Amino acid sequence: MPSPQRAPIQPRASDPLRHHAHYAQTGARPSPYAGGSSFMERVSEGVASGMGTVGFLLVSSGVILAWVLSNHVVHFLSNSWTGLLNGNGFDPAPFILLNLVFSAVAFYTGALVIIAQKAQTRTDKANEEAAAKHRDELAQMQTDLLQRNTELTEQIHALSGKLKVLTEEVHAATCTGGSHPHAA
Repeated sequence: MPSPQRAPIQPRASDPLRHHAHYAQTGARPSPYAGGSSFMERVSEGVASGMGTVGFLLVSSGVILAWVLSNHVVHFLSNSWTGLLNGNGFDPAPFILLNLVFSAVAFYTGALVIIAQKAQTRTDKANEEAAAKHRDELAQMQTDLLQRNTELTEQIHALSGKLKVLTEEVHAATCTGGSHPHAA
């Protein structure tokens, strides 16, 4: 039974993480890519990240060493020293079959790395767009805050002037014994 599609998440304006809304998943299966990903992109990302490790180099070196040793050991067991010295193993010396295998690995690795780079480029672009949108929102919020701060400062200045006038009136009324000018 297919999973029901969920509606896209709409962030509230007050949500501080609203600029991450483009990462929200509409399907049941989460994706590490902002722009979505295909099965091949996920495989290529895994292969590319796995092949760029020391472990991969060690395993590849082990395969080459095992290939060369087994080539000579199998040949030695079947043909003794004369065949070994003549270089007639199951994959004779320049190791054509081994070269073919590693050439194929290099071909597929190159293609998978390119696919992974394209997926990463889409993710980076989505991140840049989200960051730019967030910066614009912050700039607008700062502008609004500055405008409101200016309005409040003007109100404080006006109220300070009124307070000064009232203070002078109260001071004049209490210190000189005069009547309040607004009393009638």
